[in-house]
Amino acid sequence: MEKLSLATPNLELVPPCAADAEALTAACQDPQIQRWVPIPVPYTLTDGLEYATTGCDAAWAEGHAAIWTIRLGDKMAGNVGLHRIGHGAADLGFWMVPAFRGRGIITEACRAVLDYGFAPDPEGLGLKRIGWNAYAGNHGSARVAQRLGFRFEGISRLAAVGRDGLEDDWGAGLLATDDRSEQPWPALNGPAGPQAG
Repeated sequence: MEKLSLATPNLELVPPCAADAEALTAACQDPQIQRWVPIPVPYTLTDGLEYATTGCDAAWAEGHAAIWTIRLGDKMAGNVGLHRIGHGAADLGFWMVPAFRGRGIITEACRAVLDYGFAPDPEGLGLKRIGWNAYAGNHGSARVAQRLGFRFEGISRLAAVGRDGLEDDWGAGLLATDDRSEQPWPALNGPAGPQAG
């Protein structure tokens, strides 16, 4: 798959490159990113460079992932991607630099990625389904997925490998035929989790 950039009214989504390594490394020192994203800890400049070049280049070239750096002006605001692309499906993943959280940036970036994922070839990937997963308790990520229209599909007990062993995993999905209005999520507003807010 060839690398490509996406744009929204406020953001530019570009494939990661070597110039992103320092900003990636700085962002990955954040305790929240280290808690919820499966990255090496400690996260070094070598890790950032490897991810931004070899790792992302291979993912694009092999067609199993499409990964973008989220840019707001000249600043890296986060990272978003479609992972495990195959058989008409993929999984959405994302994280934000702490200074850019709570401003709607990740929702805007993810909408552009969903549009690309569901658009028919050659404008997009022609996917039928995009999934979302997060360690149970990652309310920030869940609220983004909920706003994007994902349908909560359940909790898989001890199905995710976390830093300290197995953890419960929240899962949701969005079909190309679904409307993208915000959906109720029991994990945020019911017995599986505390009240959102």
